[in-house]
Amino acid sequence: MEQQLHKACDLVRNITLSNRSESGPHLQNSIDTIEKTLVPIIHKLHCSNQGDASTQSLPAKEDVVNISKNLAELYIQNASNNSKVAHRLKKIIDKLERILPESIQHVEEAIWKLITPEDDTCGLDLITLKTVSNLLEDSVIARKALEAHFTPFTSTLAITLTEGVTSIDVTDDNYTPSSSSSAMQVCQLGAKICLQMCRCMGDKLKDILWIEKTPSSQCCPDGDSCPPDVANVTQNFHCILQALLDMISNKRFSKECSLMAGGALAMVLNSATKKKEADSIALNMLQLHSKCEVWTPEMAINTPDNSTLNIGNISIKCKCPTGDAPTRKFSQLTLLRGLLTCSKNESILQDKALLLDVIFPMVCGMCYQLRDMQYHALQVLTYWLQTVKRELAFLHQSQDVSDASVDTKEEQRIFSPQSKVVEDILAIAWQSWQSPVDGVPELVKSIVALLLEAYEAENKLLEICESKLYKMITTRLQHSPWHVKGRYQLLCTVIPYCNSSELLVSYPALPSHLLECLGTNYLAVAATDVYRVWLQCLKANSKTIKRRKSDEDVIANRKTTEWERYWQQTLLTGLCSDNEVVRYHIINYWLPLTVKFLPESYGIMRTALQSVCEGISNTRVLHAQIILLQQARMNRVNEQDWMVHEWEGISAALWHCDEDVRSDAFSLVCITPKKSQMPSEMEVQLIQNFIPNNMNCDSASFRNKLHKSIRAVLTRMRDGSLACLRQLKKEEAKANAKDELRIGSLSEQLNMGVRCFKMFLDTAISSLFPGACYQRKKMSLDVISLLFETLLHGSGSQKVQGGNAGSSETLLEWARTHHQFDLLSERTAVLILTCVQDGSNDIRNVAFNLLITFYPPILPSSISFPATCGNEILCSGLRLICHPKAHMADAGALLCKLTFMKSILQVSTNQPGVDETSNLGNHDNQPPTGIDVFIIKLLDILKYQFKCTQANFVSAAALTPMHGVILTIRRCLTEDPSILQLVSRKHPDKWSTIMEDILNTIHDIVFFILGVLSGRKTEEEEAAARNLAPSFGQMGEAIDGLIGALSHVQLDGVEKKEEETAVSDEHQVVLSCCWLNLKESSVLLGALAESCPLCDEENKGGLLQLSHLQRIADIMIEILTKCRHKGAIEGCNQGFARLCARLLSSHNQKFASLPHSLLERVLGILTTAESSFTKKSAGLPLVVESIVVAEPKGREKYLLQHAMQRLASIAKQPLPDNPDGNLDLPQTHAINVMMALFRCSAINTDMLAYVGDAVEFAITGFACPFWAIRNCCMQLFGTLVARIFGQKRVADEHSNLNSLSASEFVFRYPSLKEYLLTEMKQAMKVPEVMDQDGDDLVTNNREILLFPTMHPVLSVLAKLGLGVEQHTEKRTLEEFLDPITHLLSSPIYSIRELASRAILPLVPEGKSIERAVEVVLKLPRRPEDSSLTNQLHGYLLLVHTLVQTAINGKSMCVEKSKALLDAFSKVSWLASASNSCAIVRALFIKTCNKIMQWMLIARCEDACNLVLWLREEAQKYADNPPEYQIGIPALNQAMTHALLLLSPSASDQVSSIMSLLTSSHQDTRLAALEYPPTHPMNQELINQLYLKHWDLLTHSVLKENDIQCIHAGLSLYLYVSLNSSSATSIVQYDNVAEVWRYLSAMADGKRGSTLCAAALPVLSIIVRDHLMEGHIENGMLSEWSDWMLQYSDPVEMETTRLSVAKSLQICGVTALSVSCDSHIEDNIPSALCVFSAGLRLLQDEQSTIRKEAAMFAAQLPREADCVQYPSVGCNQGIQILMSYLCKHCTWSSGCYTALTRLLKGPSTPSKVIWQQGDTRAIHLFEQESSNIYAEGVMEAKVLYKNLVVMSEVIQEADPDSLQDWFEDRCHKTVRNLQDTVTALDQVLIMEGDSYKATSQSKVFQVVYRQLLYIQLLQKVGTLTMMSEESAYQKDLHTMNGLIDTLAKAVDVHPLLKDVLPERLRTRTEEDIATTETE
Repeated sequence: MEQQLHKACDLVRNITLSNRSESGPHLQNSIDTIEKTLVPIIHKLHCSNQGDASTQSLPAKEDVVNISKNLAELYIQNASNNSKVAHRLKKIIDKLERILPESIQHVEEAIWKLITPEDDTCGLDLITLKTVSNLLEDSVIARKALEAHFTPFTSTLAITLTEGVTSIDVTDDNYTPSSSSSAMQVCQLGAKICLQMCRCMGDKLKDILWIEKTPSSQCCPDGDSCPPDVANVTQNFHCILQALLDMISNKRFSKECSLMAGGALAMVLNSATKKKEADSIALNMLQLHSKCEVWTPEMAINTPDNSTLNIGNISIKCKCPTGDAPTRKFSQLTLLRGLLTCSKNESILQDKALLLDVIFPMVCGMCYQLRDMQYHALQVLTYWLQTVKRELAFLHQSQDVSDASVDTKEEQRIFSPQSKVVEDILAIAWQSWQSPVDGVPELVKSIVALLLEAYEAENKLLEICESKLYKMITTRLQHSPWHVKGRYQLLCTVIPYCNSSELLVSYPALPSHLLECLGTNYLAVAATDVYRVWLQCLKANSKTIKRRKSDEDVIANRKTTEWERYWQQTLLTGLCSDNEVVRYHIINYWLPLTVKFLPESYGIMRTALQSVCEGISNTRVLHAQIILLQQARMNRVNEQDWMVHEWEGISAALWHCDEDVRSDAFSLVCITPKKSQMPSEMEVQLIQNFIPNNMNCDSASFRNKLHKSIRAVLTRMRDGSLACLRQLKKEEAKANAKDELRIGSLSEQLNMGVRCFKMFLDTAISSLFPGACYQRKKMSLDVISLLFETLLHGSGSQKVQGGNAGSSETLLEWARTHHQFDLLSERTAVLILTCVQDGSNDIRNVAFNLLITFYPPILPSSISFPATCGNEILCSGLRLICHPKAHMADAGALLCKLTFMKSILQVSTNQPGVDETSNLGNHDNQPPTGIDVFIIKLLDILKYQFKCTQANFVSAAALTPMHGVILTIRRCLTEDPSILQLVSRKHPDKWSTIMEDILNTIHDIVFFILGVLSGRKTEEEEAAARNLAPSFGQMGEAIDGLIGALSHVQLDGVEKKEEETAVSDEHQVVLSCCWLNLKESSVLLGALAESCPLCDEENKGGLLQLSHLQRIADIMIEILTKCRHKGAIEGCNQGFARLCARLLSSHNQKFASLPHSLLERVLGILTTAESSFTKKSAGLPLVVESIVVAEPKGREKYLLQHAMQRLASIAKQPLPDNPDGNLDLPQTHAINVMMALFRCSAINTDMLAYVGDAVEFAITGFACPFWAIRNCCMQLFGTLVARIFGQKRVADEHSNLNSLSASEFVFRYPSLKEYLLTEMKQAMKVPEVMDQDGDDLVTNNREILLFPTMHPVLSVLAKLGLGVEQHTEKRTLEEFLDPITHLLSSPIYSIRELASRAILPLVPEGKSIERAVEVVLKLPRRPEDSSLTNQLHGYLLLVHTLVQTAINGKSMCVEKSKALLDAFSKVSWLASASNSCAIVRALFIKTCNKIMQWMLIARCEDACNLVLWLREEAQKYADNPPEYQIGIPALNQAMTHALLLLSPSASDQVSSIMSLLTSSHQDTRLAALEYPPTHPMNQELINQLYLKHWDLLTHSVLKENDIQCIHAGLSLYLYVSLNSSSATSIVQYDNVAEVWRYLSAMADGKRGSTLCAAALPVLSIIVRDHLMEGHIENGMLSEWSDWMLQYSDPVEMETTRLSVAKSLQICGVTALSVSCDSHIEDNIPSALCVFSAGLRLLQDEQSTIRKEAAMFAAQLPREADCVQYPSVGCNQGIQILMSYLCKHCTWSSGCYTALTRLLKGPSTPSKVIWQQGDTRAIHLFEQESSNIYAEGVMEAKVLYKNLVVMSEVIQEADPDSLQDWFEDRCHKTVRNLQDTVTALDQVLIMEGDSYKATSQSKVFQVVYRQLLYIQLLQKVGTLTMMSEESAYQKDLHTMNGLIDTLAKAVDVHPLLKDVLPERLRTRTEEDIATTETE
């Protein structure tokens, strides 16, 4: 035992000595060792002490004492940062105490050593303070020890706090102390220790602070003088309390620090011996921090000096808070918070007068006044409510409530619904619901919840049974606007206290309101919370009912019935809604909640869904069924064999064209509640059919859902396969009685799972071919990533049951040994590596992360796949970083980083004892290693490229552009912060030199490029124009001059001829090189500043000194102030933001004060009169924004405050009399900077304090005489409106959802109300006279006096709305009523319109029609009574706005509409000819039309006299239209709509339309043509109009001349033809040929693309009718098919392509069937044109066009081997279209030839390869294809399969024709293949990787097509059974040899080898394997 004890002693001592360098698992392992060693020894020693063992072998006591001391020291060391280890050590010490009681003393000695610094005049450091705080929090031993050493402890703490407070108080004004700075943390921790000390050692404080005083001296309780210790502690506490008060009153301290100090001060009062004394001190503390509070005489204490505070026997000189009112109020808030949270129950909080009469008014005042600190103020209110709720019994204990009357009880209540407390709390809640401050809405919700809890608790306490408060709140909410978010959050709080069913009875509109809320993301969460709470209450109510077990079914039925009554229709409506947002929220939130709480609801909804199908599209019904099945499966409420019954529906959904339906159906198949359930055979079959056809969907939401579903099914397959594998091994391990049937079943299941894994891998890998669209590649890489995460990271997120982390490796090994798949094969690695060179950033990054994360340091490679060799990767990367294109350079940087991390960094850091800076590259196949060597080599390359750039910029921009090398250095050094930390720690001197070299090189590059862009000015010119940034024109001239000066230099060895000199491409290359280098240089500098360790004040311990950071800042500011390119500026700003963040977070004051000097420098540039940048001030706003955003959190943001003050002063400077047009005004820069700050979301809350002043300034700027300032102010105003009202929640600008309640607006920005009101009153004071006609408001000078500020003022007022408290808000805005009403008479139309909307907030919810009636009744009854036309128009605008609001708000009813029409009938002269103003007349009729249209929709049959009169008036107007006057177009449109709307029947409407088409007014004709589709009851109208459809068409084509009317007429004809229930053939009409001729001219584009797109569907109807009648010989089909092919080209306009897709739906199937079934060869070209057009549109870039084309393909008749579902996706549409043509045209040799030509492609492969190898010209922005979505490879693959089938059919029908086709093409094909092989061998492509030309998309596609063509040729040769003596056997053998050459070539893309013929591939693979073996 003694040896073990010695060993344990040494172990503890060693761990104690090395503890500072150990962390994490190492330390945990060490503690495990200590525990395992010591615990048995302690147990034996304890037993020996009890007499259970012999004492002969007991160890010496000294060894145990040493162990105890070391454990105590180790315990103290870990208390600060490792509480888990400290807790374990504490347990060991407790066990040791049983045998060694002195161990506690050892801990106390360690604590004494901890709190006793070597220098008595110094305080504790930060780590020691953390240790002390943690010990006080968790350790009783520590608290006793510190209490025993109370005097020295308080002395050290006083010194620490004094030093900390002093260091912050005397800091430079330019230095903002960070909340994370060491001094601030010392103060905060010191205050926390004070709080803990007061809580744990209250008895000590009583003896120190609260002993009685004598006139002469302080005395102890026994009358003797106090001992020295008491005096010392008193002095210490004086310093401590002084420091705490300083923390509260000094605004330089952070909010957290001040709040902690407030809590500590309140905790001190808990030790008071007399409650009244504590109350008085608390009031005095509050009084010292307040200037205007109400104090009662009984509570106040008269002090001789207001700045002196007495706490016990200590008098403290208080510094009253300085600064503005919010600063003083926050000091008071900290004290209140401390009093409410830290005071004991028996302390001041049980004083009712203090709580209710003093503290509560203070708290409410803070909630109103501290807008910048609203969160903290509301938090204090929360604490107040918690306190009062907790102390309710004590506050009422002096009152006898048992016998008290009702009135007496009401008087005693604190939370009576009529009490001021409740009113104030609710008022605060109403105004803060929608606060933009984070966390405030949640706090308000908790405040109301606490209020209701306190109300209920008080009712129980006083024995009062009432629910008035609940009903009051509920009633108020019911009458509030539905769009107010706060009402729903409040409902969530109120519903648990109400009867949920009674709530819906009193508020029946709640479900519909919630459904409307689901239409916007802004309200959806709140609405969902209400529904969730209702369901919870329903469930809770059923649980509280006392029932027998037999009654459970009755209760369940009652719950279901209640839900069905109120919510079923709402859920089904939302589930089948066409609104995607509503559906999303129903599916993802409401439906899961419903099925979870009420499982019976699933069956009810499935049954009810069948009855609501009428009027709902089949797509929505199918989607709803899938969603219900999904929820049933997840909640296990479906049948056991449900998939068998639902197979057809699921399959139809998986093939559907709607992405949502497909994705949800796939989720249904994949996701199960049991994560380890193996997929069934049916599920696997569905998955295998689905995945290959959905890899290229361009919907991001679809890909996200697919990603989630694949992850789920892979997890299921992995866990299920592992379970099968384990069971299989158990069965195979049985020696006897093996169950062969069981083994076979398990093997089959395991093989199925592994085959499914292989299917996913093969599908993903085969989709990574060059030329694949972005969507396919991204989805493929995501699938590979999921496979890797599932199979290579153990068990992923779901742990394998009964397995371990290596279980997945067992499964992979089984798959490899059974030759299923190899996940980390060379082929997979190569194909992922090729994706690193993709043009998309996402694909490059995903591929790179896969290689870094999952592959070993040395990537797998072989002779067949050498591209993954380290040298090959590095060489490719070094070649690509010299590419001028940004994405290629980025790919090269990623390849270099891959080599750096795999071959250098991992090897350097993982090999122990190896210096990472040494050269580890002695291996033959590995690149040179060593971090510093690698970076130095890159730096040398950069220097060389810079020299080339200096010598010849034009050539260097194309060959050595530098930006790729800079990017590589940044990626390698800074993206992993640990790299620079590592090298700086081991080799600081060497890396300091490297950093210096990097900075020098970047500095030279940046200033050289800036000189080039500015035209290489001399030093004198540069100094003269130091603040003038060159314009884009000047930069262009400078670059053109540079190119011209170097035009004689050859580039790429090609001599340029003078007449062929084209500088545009060279100009682009040079300019792009400049911008990219500036951007990458800035980002590199910022990354270095962020990642590099900084030096200390003595320039030691880091890599970057202050001079380096100053230099970096100078470079960045130079770029930001001298550039105008957006990309370069934004890139530089990224780096500058990183620099500022690093500087301001530094503890070094010199570093932290640098941003302030930079800010002053930039603001100085703003004030310079000789500066020129560009609009929006280029990079200047970004500089200021980066500095203020990086400012650390504190009580105030000094840099932001300083910047805003300076900007305001600059913006308000006097304007010059004659400004220079070439120079910028300083005011514009200041406004632009302010605009940038208000747009910045990072300082959103901080900027709210400046919104009011900024709005005033912006509105005032509208009247500025200078356009530049007016323009800036308008943009600033737009930014401020977005900041005030938030981002638009719905698209409608004037929707109530985009409004802000008036009371909340006034609360947030109190100064704006007076300002806006003043501006409006100024507009009312204009001296007015009437002109002769009484129409215009003019001045005495006969000129209209405009008020530019009125437009923004009214814009703000128009966006205000009503909130919960409508009456309060109405009173808030009542002062604006007269000015706004006055502005309704403004001579400016837009002002009148804005004024009409600005009145809306003054109209209560649901009272719009009543107010409209009031306004109409004030209108003049006769024409002679009207004199003010503008006023009349303004009032009508107001009425129209009120009517629209009522309709949108669904507050219109039949009675109200009739009342309004009756009022209109009294002023009906406004619609007659007696009204001379067409604008007023049109507005009146338009308003009447809107009302009557609503009545028509509401099926109100009663017609008033006004309706009949208006129809007559409209008919008169149509018969005799007036001459042109101002406003006549609007009047024509209104009269036309009135005539058609008020027609008694559909036939009358058609007659009116046809007669109106003859009108001379274009507006009338256009209105008549556009009316029918908008008619509310339009089906009957369409049927009647179809009877006149040919007349309508002939009029539109032959007689109409206006383009708009022609387009409307053609659109109406198409609409009527497609939607009419009857159909007649066009062939019967005589003038069809004439109509065709005119429409053909339109289709040819002679009258513009708009009419061309409109004519194509109409022509399709004509062609369809002719074909159906058998007329195909007149050439219409050929001409129409040519149009289809022409306008389906991707280069055509989108509208035209969409028109072609619709035309194919109309006539495509008919044209194909007629052409294919006619067996006439001349019709085949038409069929091929339709086929090609459909094929193009099915692969169009626009998803809308693809869906329309898929609808055409779905109409084609299909055979049994094709999918038979009515709706298919575009990929299935391609298969259907190809299958149809290939199976129906086997009789046509021309069709077969055309399709084989399509398979081969239009271009010769060798020609394409040579073109790609021509690198003489560099086109940076050239697009490879006009359609980046189309994939020729996938098209060729599908076409090949169908051609094989077609060839087999032809062989059976006509063998000779197929043999002739083969003989004609065999020799030429061999020759083309020879040219291809030669070109691939000889051509070098700069952008290629190891696969050279075949890695290019164009080359890969043509070669792929060529190989498929060869396969088809060989297939045909096999089918024709050619003899060995055939003359073409030689060609076939030659072809085989060439293919064999391609198979052996290592520089041919692997996916090309997959299309080689099977025979050759098998033989060549054997040859390759033999070669590798040799």
